[in-house]
Amino acid sequence: MDIILNDNKPKYLQIFNSIKEMINSNKLKANEKLPSKRALALDLNVSLNTVINAYLLLLDEGYIYSKEKSGYYVTNQPIITIANKNNIIQIENNNDIIYDFSTENVSNFNSKNYYKIVKEILIEEKYLNKTNILGDITLRRAIKKHLETNRNINISEGQIIIGSGMEMLEDILPLCEIDNITLENPGYHKLELLNNRLSYKLNYQELDDEGVKVPEYRTILYTTPFNQFPTGIKMSISRKKALASYLIKTNSIIIEDDFDAEFRINSNPTTSIINLAPNNVIFFSTFSTTLFPGLRIAYTILPKYLIEKYINRYQGYSNNVPTLNQLSLARFIDEGYYASHLNRKKRDYIKKRSYIIELLNKYNIKYDEKKNYLSIIIELNVNNEVDFIEKLRLNKIKLIPLSNYDKYHNSSNKYILGYTNIKYEDIEKALSLIKSIANKY
Repeated sequence: MDIILNDNKPKYLQIFNSIKEMINSNKLKANEKLPSKRALALDLNVSLNTVINAYLLLLDEGYIYSKEKSGYYVTNQPIITIANKNNIIQIENNNDIIYDFSTENVSNFNSKNYYKIVKEILIEEKYLNKTNILGDITLRRAIKKHLETNRNINISEGQIIIGSGMEMLEDILPLCEIDNITLENPGYHKLELLNNRLSYKLNYQELDDEGVKVPEYRTILYTTPFNQFPTGIKMSISRKKALASYLIKTNSIIIEDDFDAEFRINSNPTTSIINLAPNNVIFFSTFSTTLFPGLRIAYTILPKYLIEKYINRYQGYSNNVPTLNQLSLARFIDEGYYASHLNRKKRDYIKKRSYIIELLNKYNIKYDEKKNYLSIIIELNVNNEVDFIEKLRLNKIKLIPLSNYDKYHNSSNKYILGYTNIKYEDIEKALSLIKSIANKY
């Protein structure tokens, strides 16, 4: 029996998983006899108890059955096609990763001012009450003011809904009365996961140098126009205007994700699609990436007709974000600490970015520099992307291939070099390692 063991997992689990995969792939047929426990133990050079534990686990899950004084046999079960996980490169969230080039944007939040505000609100006991379905009014007003100042977006606080993340779209999308969603490809496909409960038809729209292409059908289009994730393409104003015309003509909806816009290097805000077609855009943004992930506060801006539908459907419900968090964030924004935090992080990120570009040139690593984006697309000519990523992981490096965000997982030899998490002093050693490992493939 073709079973290869290593030291990564308990050997009985490796034997169990190997036999299970042979059964699922129909390499082991129904009613086919398995090797005896003693024979398999000798063949694999493991203890008899190791094989017994593996067989017992297969028995418990119904993969095999036993015949008295005869042995173990494969059960007769339906054969299904199981997705080939090798097509998607899985990056384990290992604690031993030292050189983290992921794009998770953990911004090492450490603000005494925020903690001071939380303590003050705890003493005042203003956090004891629930807030209505839209969220705390002081936070919605703070967001409205921030958007006017920093994004040239003028809306009413009555159009803002506070939520805990993109999951809040599950309650909003059914109000749009459109039965399909279109996602950018490559792109951020979390809506694909949310759709497991919504069951909309999913479409995928390709990109060009100006951003996502304009669909030819009525849909809910999710887009990251400021800096398209993961390619970093900045949507042109002509494409934004074309999309705005398309929205009005087809009565479609765009979900405009303001991804990374707070960390723009150039201080001038770009035109938002919501300003071009306010009645057809759902604007989404989150504070979890700009402050810290555990905060779990995001918000959406809805067109007035949708906010009315939302209130009518969910009136009587309370908001699911803790009142303490909402009040603390509102005061943090109003007292100017949020803007100071962003400026401090921008200075840190610009310093890292400049250093990385200097080193990429030094090591002759091809890259596609996009301004205002918290990662850089690099190109490495390796023959086997899966083996390359695993080799990086063994060297404590976390690097995400662009193909992980492609619906069809097409390899392109391009990788997303995020720099928000890696320490400045580790950058040169990490890039040197990447170059050295890539040269061996």
